Amino acid sequence: MLREFSLGGIYLPPLFVYAGITLPIYLGVRSVLARSGVLRWVWHPGLFEFAISLCLVSVLILYV
Repeated sequence: MLREFSLGGIYLPPLFVYAGITLPIYLGVRSVLARSGVLRWVWHPGLFEFAISLCLVSVLILYV
């Protein structure tokens, strides 16, 4: 499904659309990780969260 999306005559790149779809999933995963205390054990929480967001986007691109 990697093609441009037209939204009101404006063409959006597929990565932008996939990132927009991934955002609520990422926020849910982030809140679960924060509540469970996993982020306290990670060396660099910002880098860890960025890697998780990239993994989510790549899974969405591969399987949708």
